[in-house]
Amino acid sequence: MKTCHLLKLKNMVLATFVMTLTIGLTGCDQKSATKKNNTATSTNPFGNTTPTPTPGYTPTPTPTTCANGSGYEQGVADSGQTIDYYKLNSPYIIAHGANQGNIVYSTESNLPSNYNQNIFFSDSRFNVRVIPRYQNKGTDSMGIPCAYNPQPFTKLNVGVVLRSRQSSPGVGDYHQFRDVAVNCPSKIHEYQVPSTSDPLVVEVMNVQWDWSCKSYEQQGYPNVPGVCPYDNVWQTECYAIELHFSTDTTKDIPGPRTYQ
Repeated sequence: MKTCHLLKLKNMVLATFVMTLTIGLTGCDQKSATKKNNTATSTNPFGNTTPTPTPGYTPTPTPTTCANGSGYEQGVADSGQTIDYYKLNSPYIIAHGANQGNIVYSTESNLPSNYNQNIFFSDSRFNVRVIPRYQNKGTDSMGIPCAYNPQPFTKLNVGVVLRSRQSSPGVGDYHQFRDVAVNCPSKIHEYQVPSTSDPLVVEVMNVQWDWSCKSYEQQGYPNVPGVCPYDNVWQTECYAIELHFSTDTTKDIPGPRTYQ
């Protein structure tokens, strides 16, 4: 009887020790995991992902004084031209965000039927400016639906290529219009006109916005490398661009040039 009693007592002591040890180890594991999570969160609040777009948000742009004019000025007839410069604004060029190097719009394949390809003929002059616009849902110029109302970006960088039809897509005279405020025209860029008897081709690529940077800043993380001050527009998002151009048969676009 005494031996049995001693055995029970030993078993109870051993069970109590094991339980205490288990609780202690569990508590250590939880603290360690919490510390790791806190460290990761404070280092990079979004992990390796971009902040999630906010559906249904419609930005309200504040009144802006545009540095390069209003975008509605009449053209300048420097050689007696009677036709004003052209505007791709009905509809605008509408595109989704894309990786660098991807063409998001081409007048060769995405020009609406209400425009004639012959307006892109030119022998000597092809001057361009762009005006960023917001796009409220609808579809882009390739017919792909725009799922969200626009994020409140304030500026875009817009890459534009001018090429001949004989050249490969994206290969031609390239210029990126930088720091262009929403609803304001960029400076005018004078392109080198390739020698061709066909209508020229205008392509849009490498469009970046300031919203990724601003989104991080609003959450307390300013100057995040890789997205500040500009980042590629998210592929889920749409934007619009009004594009103006003048040829040798039209009046020229008035305003400051990129070489100034």
